[in-house]
Amino acid sequence: MTSGGWQWQNPLPQGDPLYGIHFAKDKLRGLAVGADGTILRTSDGGFRWEKSESPAKAALSAVYLLDRETAIAVGARGTILRSTDGGKKWQTVAAAVHEHFYGIAFSPDPRTGYICGSNGALLRTADGGETWTPLVSGVTTQLLKVAALDGGIAAVSGTAGVVLVTADGGATWTKNTLCDGALVSSIALQKNGTFLAAGFGGCVERSTDFGKSWNSIRLFSKSDMLAAAFAPGEAKGVITDANGTFWLTGDAGVTWIPFAVRTDPKVVDIFFGDEFTGWAVGENGLILRTDDRGYSWQRLSSGGRDDVNDIAFQTDDIGIAVGANGRIWLTNDGGRAWLPVYSETEADLNSVMFFDGQRGWVAGSDGTILRTINGGASWGKGDTHVTQDLTSVYFVTERTGFAVGENGMILRTDSGGATWEQQESGTRLWLEDVKFFDEKRGIAVGDRGVIITTEDGGLSWKAVKTNVRENLFSVSFYGDKTGFAVGENGIILRTDDGGQTWKDQESPTPNTLFAVTYFNEKNAVAVGKLGTVVMTENGGANWFAAPSFTGKLLQAIVYRGGTNVWAAGRGGMILKRNEPLAAGGYSPAKLPPTLRERPRLDAKPRKPVITLTDDGDIPAALPPKKIN
Repeated sequence: MTSGGWQWQNPLPQGDPLYGIHFAKDKLRGLAVGADGTILRTSDGGFRWEKSESPAKAALSAVYLLDRETAIAVGARGTILRSTDGGKKWQTVAAAVHEHFYGIAFSPDPRTGYICGSNGALLRTADGGETWTPLVSGVTTQLLKVAALDGGIAAVSGTAGVVLVTADGGATWTKNTLCDGALVSSIALQKNGTFLAAGFGGCVERSTDFGKSWNSIRLFSKSDMLAAAFAPGEAKGVITDANGTFWLTGDAGVTWIPFAVRTDPKVVDIFFGDEFTGWAVGENGLILRTDDRGYSWQRLSSGGRDDVNDIAFQTDDIGIAVGANGRIWLTNDGGRAWLPVYSETEADLNSVMFFDGQRGWVAGSDGTILRTINGGASWGKGDTHVTQDLTSVYFVTERTGFAVGENGMILRTDSGGATWEQQESGTRLWLEDVKFFDEKRGIAVGDRGVIITTEDGGLSWKAVKTNVRENLFSVSFYGDKTGFAVGENGIILRTDDGGQTWKDQESPTPNTLFAVTYFNEKNAVAVGKLGTVVMTENGGANWFAAPSFTGKLLQAIVYRGGTNVWAAGRGGMILKRNEPLAAGGYSPAKLPPTLRERPRLDAKPRKPVITLTDDGDIPAALPPKKIN
């Protein structure tokens, strides 16, 4: 899925958070909306999704399909969008109030609908969403969800325990305070007058008289309840909580049974098309489907959702990504497909480095070092004798390498990573990144502006004065003289003498930068918080921010020229450019030659030695077989 010069490679169809989902009565045409103006549409029940362009880049909170063609989506900064072609194209609808809109619902009569939002905002339409009229809610709290039973009866839930009920089409509203004043995240209505409210702190309250009186339902859970939905005309319903549990009822909400779902997904919206078929959306682009009333759920989205902490490419096609919970993925086709690899660990993997096409290393939490001699197809553990978290690994030759991490930890190996010995760094601050120019000269950066250098292979380290207090997370050099370090609050430092002295650069962003790469004599790129991408095309004299594609945190960047640019980060995110990011080509500097016992080995396509048939995630949904 493509936008703004970047395309999603993982997860698919995309990985930004999704906040709302709705389907037409045919249960085939559906829409999902989310962060950064994301709009996804499907015409086959959710098994294939396409992206629609939004005329507003604001986060979209909710969507409603009145029929197969007419749809309304709402979001931040007063955004109301309307489509008359099933979600392919959207037009902006004027809003009489400029608030953040969080919820939308229509009565069975598709002409009558409601929108709720910040500061007690309520709007009503009587013409299928073409125009909207403000209503007087009588509250100033944030109104998060709205549900409509018919042309007259509707209910709204929000912060501070607020639940509003109307019986006259929104002319007047009765206020209730539920959940001991906690946030009421969801409201669901049934035709027989049974109303259900779910909120934070394990709160579930139920009314059987159209919201006039309410009774608390005990779930024996303190988890925040996020989304509630009933099947149409049914006593069967589902509530999700912040711990990834699905709660099911078969008696209109009197009793509830918890069902654990693998990977503990945070699901924030649910919609049922009938008593069996439902859909749900949540964090990291997750889309789920159930065909058995919510007892089991399958993924309509694909790809891993564990954080990607680092990424590396040996060629334009052959690459590797590492991340949380011991995850390692390989690609042989430039990232179009990522293959999970068995790593023998559940430690968070923070850094990956390949000396050539076959020999590589990974550093992670709890003193974890992994090594491979077959391009990443299989991995074995190195012996570090430490339990501190390791944040970065770098090899100068196929045998000599260094790793840094927690409490100033520095490790050195001369056995290709089989065994490691600790070195004294002279600091107890976290070290976040390490680079070496040759077997003797190296540099490490870390928290509170610490920069240390060595000229004797790590036997001794010298602190460099920077007058910087921000945490530094990444360092990159062009040759052995010129380099950049980036970190907290968008700080960018430059050196022209191999790291002995540093100058502060004017940064175009206040957002923390987590990774930087110097890819030719003039050009460098850094990435960070809120999808920030900053670049220089004149060796750091000026930096500029590139247009943002996602609001998610980026932790790694690889630049190999042209469209061969990858960025990776939270929630399994891997992005690739589909147009050049910069005018400058890829031409890494030649460092002084190092002694090698063997020639560098070429990268070759590989497949995992141990195939992971079950990656521990929610099972993928399979389209129903057509009967001839």
